[in-house]
Amino acid sequence: MRRKRSIFLSLSLLVGSFLVFCARRLYEYAASPDKEKESDFVFPADSDQLKPGTFLAATKSPKVTFEQLGGFANDASHLNKTAIYGIVHVTSEDDIRNALQFARDNHLKVTCAGQQHSMGGQTLTHGGLLLDLRDFNRIRLDKEHKRVNIQTGARWWQLQRLLDQAGLSVKSMQSINIFSVGGTLSVNAHGIDPRPGPVSPTVRSMRIMLSSGEIVEASPSQNAELFSHALGGYGLFGVILDADLDIVDNEMYSREISYMDYSQYPQYYKANVETDKSVGLVYGRLSVSPRTFLRETAIQIYAKTKFDRALPPVEPARHNTLDRFIINFSKTGALGRWLRWTLEKNAEPRLHNCVTRNQAMNQKEACLVTRNDEMYDDMAYLQNRLRDTDILQEYFIPYDRMPEFVDGLRGVVQQNRANLLNVTIRTVHRDAVTALPYATQDMFGFVLYFNVRFNENDNEILKKTTIDLIDVAEKAGGTFYLPYQLFYSREQLQRAYPNINQFFAMKKKYDPAGLFTNKFYEKYGAG
Repeated sequence: MRRKRSIFLSLSLLVGSFLVFCARRLYEYAASPDKEKESDFVFPADSDQLKPGTFLAATKSPKVTFEQLGGFANDASHLNKTAIYGIVHVTSEDDIRNALQFARDNHLKVTCAGQQHSMGGQTLTHGGLLLDLRDFNRIRLDKEHKRVNIQTGARWWQLQRLLDQAGLSVKSMQSINIFSVGGTLSVNAHGIDPRPGPVSPTVRSMRIMLSSGEIVEASPSQNAELFSHALGGYGLFGVILDADLDIVDNEMYSREISYMDYSQYPQYYKANVETDKSVGLVYGRLSVSPRTFLRETAIQIYAKTKFDRALPPVEPARHNTLDRFIINFSKTGALGRWLRWTLEKNAEPRLHNCVTRNQAMNQKEACLVTRNDEMYDDMAYLQNRLRDTDILQEYFIPYDRMPEFVDGLRGVVQQNRANLLNVTIRTVHRDAVTALPYATQDMFGFVLYFNVRFNENDNEILKKTTIDLIDVAEKAGGTFYLPYQLFYSREQLQRAYPNINQFFAMKKKYDPAGLFTNKFYEKYGAG
């Protein structure tokens, strides 16, 4: 009897411990962060970038307001912790001009930052002066001409809230609205509206402060050379102060989802999206579920539809906790990936933030969403308390070469055992605006989302995966995106961007003192 009781108690303790472990895991996967994620892990390892510098300010330098003096800065990768001179709090053009003078007087390099969502140190330099532009955010709306003048520290969500009240909408931006406008312009980002694709065609003009403090107005017809280099110029040509952007009407869309084999996607897109002017937004997604891995493909099409009532105001997401749990559980392996894809196919359409029947009145039962609501996404569910980080990559592939690229992607990820969480497909049309175009013809943009822990093994795997995928993209006639980790060779960069040497030469023309820099330029262009 005592033995049975002992066994029962042992089993009870074991089951209880297991349940406590599971409950703790469930909480960790679902909980929102309670503080900014920090990491002392740097990859690739570089002990020099963690060494604090010692600087003495020139006595005659103009006064600048520091929100941080000394210490460190990082970017969204959480892998680029870098010792800096300090962070300047910017609210005005004078703040920027004084900061540049301070840097010249004290022989400091300058980087500009908004949300710092680049992942290869494009907003960082060791011992540098970092300009925090987020409070440099005035917005002026010209409703009559459907144009907005916006300072570059403003975040897209701030513009969206203003436009939504006026029945207007952003024309082009990333699919997430937390980024700064200046960051978007500096990388020539793209989004889910297939017409402009990249943001560059929506930019009418920009005012740029050069390293001397001079302000230059640049547009496709005025100072066009500077315009084409600063737009997608990674902050190397000057501080973009503000920009005039085209905006459009807010609209009601009917949302439809179709599933197909990846090999059918280009033909389906050409037949159902490419020439259909009623399509306002569109994107695809490749399955990461084990049985349909990078084969089954979803396409979500948002077509303009008649709506007889006032458009409802934009609403924040309602399922962040559930979404956070699902995405974090999918990091753990095959079961999590299968569950996520299954829920996206079967449950997400029912949970999507569609207009209610009472709002739609006599509308059909299709999911109706406004343009603003679909583009208003802060993806808060991607923020977590886990000791890991999520890394973005993007590749641009001609429509008809998509199957070739996806086959290569599947092979590389499986061979290297990289932790690939998501693949989204966007549309990017040929870029005839910027000096460093990633889309040399009409292409699909593949946005890849990887997960790594803060250790050497995971990051070495992703480094090799990145190098391999750049080769796969090149063989398929494609290119790769530059705001991310700096794993590629100079030769890979040169082949993907044949104009890169001219680009760096123009940087020296407009910034002869070499005031503006970042880790991308220091690795590939400063020599």
